[in-house]
Amino acid sequence: MDQRSADAPVATVARLGGVPLTPGDHICALYRGRAERDRLMTPFLAEGLSAGHICLLLGTEGEDCTFRDVLASDAPAVGRGGNNLQIRGPNEYLRDGIFDGDRTLARMYAWSDEMLPSDQGTCARLAADMSWAQPLVQPAFVQDLVRYEMHATRWLRSHPQVGICMYDLELFHSDLIVPLIKAHPKVWLNGMIMENPYFLDPDEETGQPASGET
Repeated sequence: MDQRSADAPVATVARLGGVPLTPGDHICALYRGRAERDRLMTPFLAEGLSAGHICLLLGTEGEDCTFRDVLASDAPAVGRGGNNLQIRGPNEYLRDGIFDGDRTLARMYAWSDEMLPSDQGTCARLAADMSWAQPLVQPAFVQDLVRYEMHATRWLRSHPQVGICMYDLELFHSDLIVPLIKAHPKVWLNGMIMENPYFLDPDEETGQPASGET
């Protein structure tokens, strides 16, 4: 169930590039190159750690120690993130090298249930570097990834958490980006977050729970 209420104001729990985010937000961040990725992702996670949020970085290969060191330099107060920073590689999405969106969603629901019990009163921030997907792009994969992203919106709404999916425009082109935009309620581009008028809401489309949801 979407925890946001249409009858009450929703508090800002995070910011991306200075733009306020509220629980359940799912943003498609379109950027160019690793330097711009880091300019977005590092403060997003560092500010979350400073606020006591649980932070999850998904999809990066071999960047655990490196990124923890970057955080320690960028935000000395939070050091290398401690137990509140979790980093997982591309295998979170893949099984034997093949994309498995249903498995990933089930694992994400289980992670949120464990990390965010209803009485804890905390928040989670998730940043997913989707660069791992570039070698897999072909029509069947794009369809599966779009379906996953649509259902990820429902997962993010199920707990007090915000998520950004980061797609490098130097790696991905219109064959992936155009359908993906429709799977995200909000899009970040050139320093702005825009409400997406083309978003296909999974709750409105099916009314059925995604894999892993109870």
